[in-house]
Amino acid sequence: MKKELVVAAYDKELNWLNSINKDVKISVYRKGKIFSLKDNEIFIEPNLGRCVHSFFNHILINYDNLSDITFFCQDFPFDHWGNITDIINGEFNYEKTASITIGGYYGYHNNTFGSAWNLSYSQQFGGGNVLSCYSNGYPQDTNPKINVDKYWNLLFNGNPPIMYEFMPGGHFCITKEQILIRTKEFYKKIVDFLLEDEIAPWIIERLECYIFNQNFKTNI
Repeated sequence: MKKELVVAAYDKELNWLNSINKDVKISVYRKGKIFSLKDNEIFIEPNLGRCVHSFFNHILINYDNLSDITFFCQDFPFDHWGNITDIINGEFNYEKTASITIGGYYGYHNNTFGSAWNLSYSQQFGGGNVLSCYSNGYPQDTNPKINVDKYWNLLFNGNPPIMYEFMPGGHFCITKEQILIRTKEFYKKIVDFLLEDEIAPWIIERLECYIFNQNFKTNI
């Protein structure tokens, strides 16, 4: 099984990557002011879309050459995904360790320091633990620009859910087969949203469990 770790990097030290097994491919997408790049680093500009853009841009440009399982994380993931190195280096038993499992999508939120969101049992995905919010991001976010329903209607057929269930921080791993339930054009649309709308990263994060879920039909 070919494993790949995708890291959205900005200003954190990446020495922790030395603990990743050598058979895992590491792709680092770096944004911001760059003075030098390491061999496995790819510079992205403009610096838009936050880590969510780096994740979906990787899916888009590698759509026809995806690894069997890909792990997506920020440059310092441990305040969202405390045991990430153990999971990456371990065996394929992600459904036993993930907060939520949807087919071959595994969402993670666990940490042993700092603040952590208290997850609740999923009412929509047949088990697992998630956060829930309304279309305006409440109660986790009070930014008046958030409108998840708007993007739901641009991406999906059918009525939006009353409450959106999601992984805070958007850290996940996913199989190639689960990514390919959507078309390349679908992911291109998401990447475009992330480049065009400054609030899109927080909205796409809230749609992640639906994006990678074949029970929800798209209009693209």
